[in-house]
Amino acid sequence: MKDTNLYKEIFRLAVRLTGFFFLCIGLKDLVVQTFMVLAQARGTPLINIVSNFLPVAFTLTVAFWLLRGNWLIRMAYPETKQLHKFKEQMASFTKPDSASHETQKLTEMDVAERKLADLVRKPGSSCAAS
Repeated sequence: MKDTNLYKEIFRLAVRLTGFFFLCIGLKDLVVQTFMVLAQARGTPLINIVSNFLPVAFTLTVAFWLLRGNWLIRMAYPETKQLHKFKEQMASFTKPDSASHETQKLTEMDVAERKLADLVRKPGSSCAAS
């Protein structure tokens, strides 16, 4: 087993354990908030009930996202085939640009040399008169 696969599996385990931790906290809070709402059901406005359950919903959403964890793991450890394909695409894009940039530099240098040669050859230019 390669080192990167080992690290990938360790990272996957850490992500899933973190998701399990958030799931436990979310379920505990869900039970507590449900009993609190049932105990105060008659006099509690709807906005208070919703505001009590929003943190629980957020915690459970994070838990399910971490338990799936595929997106996070793919971001941390991209596939090697896709990575090679991406590098090849980037290399093909940079090669023509660098060549055209070099030719553009050469043409700019040629223009500058021609201007300099024209100034040197003209004895009646403003630089020679002063």
